[in-house]
Amino acid sequence: YFSLNCNLQITLMSTTKLIGEKLAHEIDKCADMWPSSTYLAAQSEADHYKREMKREQDEIIAVPDTEAAEIGDIMAEYGLEPHEYGPVVEGLRRNPQAWLEFMMRFELGLEKPDPRRALQSALTIALSYIIGGLVPLLPYMFISTVQDAMLTSVGVTLLALLFFGYIKGRFTGNRPFLSAVQTTIIGAVASAAAYGMAKAVQAR
Repeated sequence: YFSLNCNLQITLMSTTKLIGEKLAHEIDKCADMWPSSTYLAAQSEADHYKREMKREQDEIIAVPDTEAAEIGDIMAEYGLEPHEYGPVVEGLRRNPQAWLEFMMRFELGLEKPDPRRALQSALTIALSYIIGGLVPLLPYMFISTVQDAMLTSVGVTLLALLFFGYIKGRFTGNRPFLSAVQTTIIGAVASAAAYGMAKAVQAR
């Protein structure tokens, strides 16, 4: 909805200079705020995993019998009897690294994060916002009349929503055409709401 929001804000302007300034401002804002938040969130997740792993490792060293009993409790939740999971417990105790990984995954429910994920996520979000933001803004770069540019922008944006909704449906296994229609309707409703609020603010 960032793209739609940019589009509606620019609609309220009347000069090419202001449109250009707004374009630069929005691209700079989306390329800075959301990617940074995504990077920090992924980095925080990685830091949390490291802290929990260190704590779990210390517990395995300090209270190995208690930690081994917890393995049995986990196995029992899956319906295994002591004589069935006993060899598994002993096997893990002989392999501290596997024991640690087992506890991280099955006791704490934590998966080891990909160390490249933070940067990849930030770059993906940045490129997505810039490209997505350009879709409704391009008409304003080539059409001198703001009203005509707005109508063209609305049409281009709706077509883009249909296209990306269809692609999303294909990749997620949903019905592509239904996904396209749903994406377009949601985008149109969000657009209308944002436009109404912008006009109300401008009227004051």
